[in-house]
This record gives sequence, structure tokens and C-alpha cells, in this order.
Amino acid sequence: MKNIKYLILGMCLMMNCYGHAQKDSQRSYISEAQAKKYVNEALKDATLHNVIGSNFILKTKEQAIAFAEMILFDKYGKKNIEGQKPYAIFQIDSYWLLQGTMLQGMKGGIFSIIIDARNCKIIRLTHGK
Repeated sequence: MKNIKYLILGMCLMMNCYGHAQKDSQRSYISEAQAKKYVNEALKDATLHNVIGSNFILKTKEQAIAFAEMILFDKYGKKNIEGQKPYAIFQIDSYWLLQGTMLQGMKGGIFSIIIDARNCKIIRLTHGK
């Protein structure tokens, strides 16, 4: 009786795996050539752009920090940027300004990044020495 239960369980697992594999193999993916064409068409014709308007993609300080850190860690190193916490962060109209901080009297530089909250475009990215 136990063997039959294990056999049925095994068959169910195999059918489940086979079903997922079959579904994945039936998906159609965009080719790189199609992707290039799609991007180039969007860049040539601004009317094709998804106009966000006054709606923000980066709505909160937490979202702005997470996005900025993704860029800053890659560019300047995670340890360096995290050493500049707490960050100074301000929302000015539709832009986020984030800057690192340092203890008074320390030598070195801090990062500064300005991000458009509507489309995540980086307006300025600098790091002092």
C-alpha cells in the first residue's frame, strides 16, 4: 500500500514538472533584433512614450534611497556609500536630491545625486574627493 502511495506521488510530481516545462517551451520571447527596433522606434517618436506626467514613480524617501543606492553602490562601492549615512534627502518639486554626510572635521568627499521622481532619470551624479 505504501509503495502505491509513493508511486502515485512520484507520478504526480513528474506530471507537474512536465506540465511546467511544456508551458515554458511554448512561450514566445521577443528577439534582440525586435527589442532594438522597439527601443529605436520609441526614441524616434516621443508620442509613443508612456507619459507619466505629474505621477511619481519614486513616491517616497525609501523608494528614492533604494533607487539611488542601486546606482551609487555600483558606481562608488557599497562600503563607501553606506559610510556616508545618514543621507540628507529632499524632495524639491518633482526631483529627489540625496547627499551623503560626513563627520565634521573628516577629510574626503560625499556623493550627490539628483533624480527625477517622474521617470527615474538621473539629472546629476557626483562624488567629491
